Amino acid sequence: MLNTLKALFRATTEKPPEPSTGRPVAPGLPTGVNQEDLEGLRLDGRVNIKLIGLRAHPDALFRWDDEAYHHIAAVGHVDLGQGAHLVRFYLDNDTWLQANIEHGQVLEYKLFDFYRVAHLSDAEFDNLINGDSLINGEDKQPGSIGAQTIALTATTDEARSCTYQRVWGNGDSLWSPPVVFEEQVMTTESVTARTVTHHAMLYERTIQDAERIEYL
Repeated sequence: MLNTLKALFRATTEKPPEPSTGRPVAPGLPTGVNQEDLEGLRLDGRVNIKLIGLRAHPDALFRWDDEAYHHIAAVGHVDLGQGAHLVRFYLDNDTWLQANIEHGQVLEYKLFDFYRVAHLSDAEFDNLINGDSLINGEDKQPGSIGAQTIALTATTDEARSCTYQRVWGNGDSLWSPPVVFEEQVMTTESVTARTVTHHAMLYERTIQDAERIEYL
């Protein structure tokens, strides 16, 4: 969730045993990007991410254990076109570290965690993405994916809410459709990559008294 995350983490340099399947250790990376460009991050590697700076900002909703090392269980690659890519390193604690890459250069890292998970039927999912639950003929229900803002309540003992502003879509529209993109994901247990289709919307907020951005 931090634009300066690149300087705050380190990856172990010890190489894991060579996989017997013959697939590359760091599959799916964009052309011109290698493990050195990504601080040594690789499938089946381990990473320790330092977010000590967040402790000084109680307004940050995201919390993290600086001491733990995490196994990289999967690597995903999204080709956004025009030389832009996302490379995602999925960790064993259900978080993922995302590298934003343009023309072979890593611009920033974002660290994501799940706030809430819902298991939907096909009909429920279709209504969430394409439903007709409009307000005044324009907007879906407040807080739905694609709304101008979304408010989350802290999961700690503090009873407070944080409001995130939509980044993508038409800024004047009360609701914008989620962006659809495909990700090729390789796991430590798979021989070939599988395709995952995402329906996503990006939101952000400025952490109070800090030059840091928290994303949703």
